[in-house]
Amino acid sequence: MNPDNDELVKGREDRNLRPFIFFALLAMLSGFFCLGLKGEDVFVSVFHENLNFILIIAPRIAAAMLLAGFVQVLVPKNLVARWLGEKSGLKGLIISSFAGMVTPGGPMTSFPLVLALYSSGAERGALVAYMSAWSLLGVQRMIVWEIPLLGSDFTVIRFASCALLPILAGMLARRIPIQMEKHISTGSG
Repeated sequence: MNPDNDELVKGREDRNLRPFIFFALLAMLSGFFCLGLKGEDVFVSVFHENLNFILIIAPRIAAAMLLAGFVQVLVPKNLVARWLGEKSGLKGLIISSFAGMVTPGGPMTSFPLVLALYSSGAERGALVAYMSAWSLLGVQRMIVWEIPLLGSDFTVIRFASCALLPILAGMLARRIPIQMEKHISTGSG
């Protein structure tokens, strides 16, 4: 075991805990305000609603994390690096944008997949293009929500207006001089 590496890992774990601690304290503070301002009945009702939400969402998060782990293990790293890595160029941005467009589901699907792709060698431009396409151009959302509610004309105009944005966002992400760290290790490599 390398003591320097152990300290580095502990430092990353501490940094990863900070947002959790912040939001846990914020939730407790909000709970105290809710209890004090709205009373015990409202507090208990909100607490139960949120507990039910956690029970609904936790299995989805677990399934998405398992899917991301399996993707990371099953898709060879050299394949990810070749198609979405540092030297993938415009091709990598187009591929990741298309993948983002066709990824179904919400953030419980897309975020774990981004983590798996990042851990497998995808570079930040491709990841930004993926997330941008998923959020702006998601085909599932267009079919299920946008066309029925807003009409096909609006959907085509919005899609055409946004079609190049994921690629532009990926190009911009490549130029931003920030070094990304791998915050989460899955232990597979």
